[in-house]
Amino acid sequence: MTLDEPIAVVGASCRLPGGINGLDELWTALVGGRDLVGVAPPDRFDAKRWLSANPRRSGKSYTVAGAFLEDVAGFDADFFQISPREAAQMDPQHRLLLELAVEALDDAGAVTSELAGTDTGVYVAVGGHSYALLQAMRPRLMDSHSALGIMTSFAANRISFHFDLRGPSLVVESACSSSLVALHEACEALHRGRVGMAVAGGANLLLAPTDFVASSRATMLSRRGRSQTFSAAADGYVRGEGGGLVVLKRLADAQRDGDRVHALIRGIGTNNDGHTPGISVPDAGAQLSLLEQVYRRAGVDPRDVAYVEAHGTGTPVGDPIECRALGQWMGRTRGAADALPIGSIKTNVGHLEGASGIAGLLKAVLVLRHGEIPASLHGTPLSKAIDFAALGLEPVLARRPLAVNARSLVGVNSFGAGGSNAHAILAPPPPTAAAG
Repeated sequence: MTLDEPIAVVGASCRLPGGINGLDELWTALVGGRDLVGVAPPDRFDAKRWLSANPRRSGKSYTVAGAFLEDVAGFDADFFQISPREAAQMDPQHRLLLELAVEALDDAGAVTSELAGTDTGVYVAVGGHSYALLQAMRPRLMDSHSALGIMTSFAANRISFHFDLRGPSLVVESACSSSLVALHEACEALHRGRVGMAVAGGANLLLAPTDFVASSRATMLSRRGRSQTFSAAADGYVRGEGGGLVVLKRLADAQRDGDRVHALIRGIGTNNDGHTPGISVPDAGAQLSLLEQVYRRAGVDPRDVAYVEAHGTGTPVGDPIECRALGQWMGRTRGAADALPIGSIKTNVGHLEGASGIAGLLKAVLVLRHGEIPASLHGTPLSKAIDFAALGLEPVLARRPLAVNARSLVGVNSFGAGGSNAHAILAPPPPTAAAG
């Protein structure tokens, strides 16, 4: 066991807008160029009540555009041996993660009855605390289950409880990078022998209109209602919801157990921007430092990266900073004829905030599996604030094949509004363990 041993992704699940309930459906949506952004379903909140074209109007949002799941209320409480009364008090993000855990472990071929008592760890991210706020507005409906139903730690603890898992069980909160930071913690635990298997990922649901108001007042959201990553028209992000989980093992253990492997995590790391001009302002230097750390520790030449799934929120500040770091570490040494392809799943499903990293990771897994890079949407005209040619970067605006040679690695970026950065390097599975 070594700290640079590849980690195998042996199971995966996702629930994303547009009725996406698995990796195959996600791939179909990506290669089909589907834009899954819409407006809030009427069973969430009255969108018209909270919308105002005047961006300065207090208590209102200038947009309620978002990418929403079709159903966040449905839940098979009997399957999880939870009473309907208790289920009603549970944060829907916790319910979603329970369902995703079952699906990911099933995809991994795990015999769940044999997991009981094992040191399997659970590392998850949840995107917000809207359900707690909504319950606080109706205190008379609170009951004996309310306190546990909204406790953040229970997003992980309920998974451990249901399967009787004895490894670490924790929630990671680092804003938009949370789920990729959770993945990092899971990989570190596997590398150090603290766990034999881990479940990692995150979920984010858009339940309260007040979150749109707050983000609008901070001018974070796109007025057009589209994540226009790398575009001259980029004016903010679009909120999205959903989630995903992966099941992880050390590669040697996965091979010993005869597991199907979706992809390998060759390297992963995190850091923080430290002090910047503003706590929500990213720092290219810190992002570059993280890239150097992750690739050197993994012993990977950045020229062997065939694609990077960028954080790519579509903000006029964040996109140029991210591209500067990617260009300095990966792009500038490649030459104009070999520019590094970059893209962002946020142009399809919006920004899943705390769960955005796992969405990007699952797209990267599929890029490796199918040997193709789906187009990122809404990218034209390209931003003049980013010198893509000088940086050796090329946004993927049309579906294209992935370079088939030694450069078969894929990078995944994820950054948090408070400065927590994360990056992962993915490689194809060994031929004998490839996912079908």
